[in-house]
Amino acid sequence: MPRINFAEELTVASNGLLAEAGLVRAQLARVIASLEKRDAGMAQEVIEGDDRVDDIYLATQSRVLNLIALQAPVAKDLRLVSAILQSNVHVERMGDLCVNIAKFVQSGHPYPPDSPMVHRLVEMGARADDMLEVAMTAFSSSDADLAEQLPIKDSVLDRLNRGMLDELKDYAGDEEAFEWATNLILVARYLERFGDHAVDIGEQTAFLVTGLMREFTDASHPEGEV
Repeated sequence: MPRINFAEELTVASNGLLAEAGLVRAQLARVIASLEKRDAGMAQEVIEGDDRVDDIYLATQSRVLNLIALQAPVAKDLRLVSAILQSNVHVERMGDLCVNIAKFVQSGHPYPPDSPMVHRLVEMGARADDMLEVAMTAFSSSDADLAEQLPIKDSVLDRLNRGMLDELKDYAGDEEAFEWATNLILVARYLERFGDHAVDIGEQTAFLVTGLMREFTDASHPEGEV
C-alpha cells in the first residue's frame, strides 16, 4: 500500500470517528428529550439508532487495524492510529450509555417530567453534549489546550451528579416516588460516565499532540491533593 494511501486511510478513519461522534450527540439529544417528555417511542428510536453508531465503530476499528497489519506506522502516525482506536471505543460506549437511558425511559417508571431531578438531568445532558463537542473539536484540530478544558467542564458535571443525592432525600418518605427517584440517580450516573469518556478522548488528543500519555488532573482534585 503506497504511503499516500496510508495517509488517506487515516483521514477516512478520523472522519469516521467524527461522524460517529455526531451520531452520538444526536442520540444524546434525542434520549434527553425522551426523558423530559417520558416518551417511550422516542426512546425506542434511540435504541434502534445505536446500530448506526455500532456500524461506524466497527468500520473504523477494522480500517485502522488493517492499516496496522499492512503498514508499520511510526512517530505521530502511530500516535494517531492509537488515538483513533482508543477514542473510537469511548464514543461507542457513549452511544451505549444513551441506550441505557432510553431503556430507563421505556421501563415505565412514573416519574414526573417536571421533577427537579429531571431538570437537573436535562442540564447534565447539555453539559455532556458540550463536552463531547469540545473533545471532538480538540481531536480534529489537534488542539491540546482545548482538550485540557475538559476536566474543568467535567467537574461541573460531577457536581450536578452529586446534587442528585441531595434531591433524592425529598422522596425518602414516599416508597413509590423513592423508587423512581433512585432510578433517576442511575441516569445521572450514565451522564457522569458520558463526561468521563469525553475526558478520556481529550487525553488521547493530548497524547497525539505531545507524545506523552497522562491522565488529566481533575479540576476538583488538584494535583497533589488527596
